[in-house]
Amino acid sequence: MKTVLCLALVLCVAGCSGGNSASTGGTPTPQNAVVTGPYSAVITSTKGNGTTNVYTNLVSQSSTSFYGTNNTLVCQGNIPNNCSGDDAPILSYTLTGTISGTNVQVTFSFSTTSGTDTATLVGTVNGTSMSGTYSDTLGDAGTWTATQPASLTGTYTGSVNSSVSPLTIAPTITATITEGQNYALTGTATVANSPCFTTLNFTSNSTYQSIAIGGALTVWDTTNNVFIMALPTGGNSFAVQYQVGSPAPVAACAGDYGTGTFIKQ
Repeated sequence: MKTVLCLALVLCVAGCSGGNSASTGGTPTPQNAVVTGPYSAVITSTKGNGTTNVYTNLVSQSSTSFYGTNNTLVCQGNIPNNCSGDDAPILSYTLTGTISGTNVQVTFSFSTTSGTDTATLVGTVNGTSMSGTYSDTLGDAGTWTATQPASLTGTYTGSVNSSVSPLTIAPTITATITEGQNYALTGTATVANSPCFTTLNFTSNSTYQSIAIGGALTVWDTTNNVFIMALPTGGNSFAVQYQVGSPAPVAACAGDYGTGTFIKQ
């Protein structure tokens, strides 16, 4: 089964160094583009394999190289239930890139128990966006575009409903979320019409992280054992998936999961 693999990238181009030399008349060499921070990309297969969204936080290693953090999300069709990432040894990604001027080449390896696929992406920078082409070792190929997302700090409203036991009146959520240093997310939420929760408190601990990943939102309430993932779908809209772990404060809610939508106000 062919897998669309790719990288989400956006580059902020540094300006050229000082003026021309009067004595030599030479032209200064342009500096390399700088790649660091959160990025999201849409990858489109030209081989009939659909689209894939990639959400990642990139770290600059030098003026010519960077890598993606191990919580990179790869979401086939931009559907939260289809997202994978940071699931070693079952699934893992290795993302590295090199820069020369405004040209970028990225190598993205996708490893599973069935084998490894490696995608090679090439592209160019255009302001704060980027586009290019890719091919992989399983025979897939296509195009990709990338943009830099805005901060996830804000108020979100929406509704979710259980896929296990749907309610006639879907629970509604109002959440206030703050994005801090190192993409850490904190916040609270009020929940109406839910038999399981009335409030949620989003934090992190040594095991679970509430974090922004390239424009995607992933938060944990470690007390209530609730996980929420929200993927941007355009404008201020997000596709949402939630899961309730076990144990849960309300025993009947343990193992529940569902979907919904959020709007960032």
